[in-house]
Amino acid sequence: MSTRIFPGNSCNLTGDSLIIDVTPFKDSLLRHAVTLNEVSGWLRRTSRASNSYKNMKLFKKSILARIILVLALAFVVYLGLNLRSRYFLNQNYWEKRPAGQDVYLYDYAAILDDTRESTGRYLESFKSDYAIEAVIVTAPSLPPTHTIESLGAELFNNWQIGQNTGGRGLLLILSDKEKLIKIEVSYELEDVFTDLFCGYIEDKQLKSYFLSNQVDIGLVAVLEEIEQRARIKHQADYTAADIDQLDSALLSGGAGAKRQLTEYRAETVSKVGQDYPAGRSPAEAWQTLIRSWQDKVRDPDLGVYTHITRLSYRDFQNLPDSRYEEDVLTYKDKPYEVLQNDRYAVIFFGKKKGWENAPFLFGRTNAGWQFDMVHQRKYVRMGKSPNWGIERSDYPYVDLLSRCPYWMNQDIPLEGDDIYRIRDDRVLADEIRRLETAYSQNQNDFQTVMQLGRLYTITSLSPKKRIAYLQKAKQLNPESSEPYKYLGIVYLDAFYQFESAVREIEAYVQQNPQDVFGRNYLGYLYYCLKNYNGALDHLKAAVELRSDNCYAYAKMSRSYAGLYLKASMLDIRRPGYREQAKEMYQRASAVATPDPRRIRWLKRYLQSKDILN
Repeated sequence: MSTRIFPGNSCNLTGDSLIIDVTPFKDSLLRHAVTLNEVSGWLRRTSRASNSYKNMKLFKKSILARIILVLALAFVVYLGLNLRSRYFLNQNYWEKRPAGQDVYLYDYAAILDDTRESTGRYLESFKSDYAIEAVIVTAPSLPPTHTIESLGAELFNNWQIGQNTGGRGLLLILSDKEKLIKIEVSYELEDVFTDLFCGYIEDKQLKSYFLSNQVDIGLVAVLEEIEQRARIKHQADYTAADIDQLDSALLSGGAGAKRQLTEYRAETVSKVGQDYPAGRSPAEAWQTLIRSWQDKVRDPDLGVYTHITRLSYRDFQNLPDSRYEEDVLTYKDKPYEVLQNDRYAVIFFGKKKGWENAPFLFGRTNAGWQFDMVHQRKYVRMGKSPNWGIERSDYPYVDLLSRCPYWMNQDIPLEGDDIYRIRDDRVLADEIRRLETAYSQNQNDFQTVMQLGRLYTITSLSPKKRIAYLQKAKQLNPESSEPYKYLGIVYLDAFYQFESAVREIEAYVQQNPQDVFGRNYLGYLYYCLKNYNGALDHLKAAVELRSDNCYAYAKMSRSYAGLYLKASMLDIRRPGYREQAKEMYQRASAVATPDPRRIRWLKRYLQSKDILN
C-alpha cells in the first residue's frame, strides 16, 4: 500500500533487576524496570555533585537502601501519572480550558508523548493556514458520568473551541481505556466535515493503527485527511452537490463520527507472497504492486517487497478494503514514467501537486526489482495538502528525483554502518528477526535492546517501536551514549521534531565531544532552527576533528548566509557574513574528497540569495 506517513503495585527482585509494576489508570500493564546499575550510576552522579562520594559508597552498600530508593522513584512516577488521570477526571477540568486558547494538544492519556512537539506545531499551523481551530484531547478513560458524546459536547462548548476562528472549530477526542473516538465539529464546518466523512476517515485510517498499537501515527493520518477537507472549506469554492459527490464514494460504517475501536478484529492474512514476485523490470514490479492492491493482499511477505519492506508491512496487515480500493482507483491507469539507472528506479508521475503524484521507489536486488520502503519512508514526504516533495540528502535515488519539488530537512550526516544500503537488505532483515527473537526471551539485555533500536532506526521501521527500544536501552544502561544518538536521529527522521532531536544529540555530544557525526549533526540541527551561531560553533569543531569535511563546510556556508540574510542593512557585520559564506563554499569545494552534488546544491542556493554571482 502507498502508506504516506510514511495491576496493582508489586515488587520483585531478580538478579540485579528490580521490577516495579504500577498501573495508575490504564488496564494495560505499565512496567518500570530499574536496574541496580542504573541506581548506582545515579548515585555516582549525585556523589560527584555533592563531594561526598565516600558517604555515598556506604549508602550504596545497603541493598535495603537501594530498594527504598527505587520504590521512591517508582512512587514519584505513579504519583505523577495518577495526578494526571485525576486531574482529567476532575469535573472542573472540562468546565474551563486549562491552558487558555493557544494550546491545541491535551494528551492526558500519555499516548502521544513521542509526537507531542510535531503534533502541537501541526495544529498551530493548521489554525493559521485554514482559520480552523482543531483540538486533540486524549483521556485515560471516560468519567463515570459521561459518554464519549456528552464529554465531547461539554469540552467543545465549555472550551469554546473555534470562538476565535469565526466559529470554525473541530475537536478530536480519544478515550484510551474504552477505545472510543469522537470527532465534534462546529455548525460552521458541518457542510464539509459531514458525519459520513468523519466516519470514513476513522474506518480508513484508525483501524489498522490501533490494531498495530500505533495510535500516535493513526491520529496524524487522521489529520492528513481532515486537512484535505479543511482546504476545501478554506477555498470556499464548492457546492453542496460537490460535497455529496465526494461523500458518495466513502464508507459510512455506522452512525455519525463515533467508532468503538474494540469491535475491530484482525484481518485474515493468507500466505500468497510467491504469487507477487520481484519484477524483471521496474515497470513489471510496479504493475505487480498494483495487482497486490487489487487483490487486497495482506501478506507482508510479497516477493515484490524488499526484506525490510516485508518487516515494515507487518504493521499494516489490517488495512480495510477501502484503502486498497482507493489505491487501485488512483494508480491502476495513471500515466507514469520510469526513471532508472542500473540499480535504482523511480515511478514518476510528473512534478504535479497532489499527494497521489508522489513517486514510488524500487531497487534492484538479486531477486529482481523490489519496492524499497526504507528510502520511500525516509525521503518521499507529504507536505501540507496538496504539496509533496523529496528530501535532499546523500542517498542513491536523489539524482533520479532531481525533477521533483524538494526540501532539505532530513540531511542527516550518517556515516558507515548507520547508512542503509539495499545490498545489505537481506542481512539486516535476518539480524532484526534474530534480535526480535532474542528480545522475546530476555527483554533486559542491553545489547539486544540497543541493537534493535539502532537497526529499527537505520531501516525506518515503526517509529513507536524505535523510540520504545531506545528509551528502554537508556534505562538499562544510563551510562551509554548510544541511545541518545539514535533517538536524535529518530525524532527528526520520523517526526521532524527538531527540538527533541537537539536535546538528545546535545547529550550525546556532551559524552562524545570528539565525535564528528555528533558535531556535524548538532550543527545541522541548530542551522535548521535558525540558531546560526550555535550551528557554527559545532561545525567549526567538526572541521577541526576532520578537515576533509565537505558536509560541515557546506553547512557553515549556509549558516553564514543565514546570518547575512537575517542581519539588518545597518549591521556592520553583514558584509563579513557574506564573505564568510563565500569562503566556506570555496573550502567545501577544496577538501580532499569533495561532494560534487552537495557543492552544486550550495552554489545554486548562494546564487539564489545573491551571495554568489
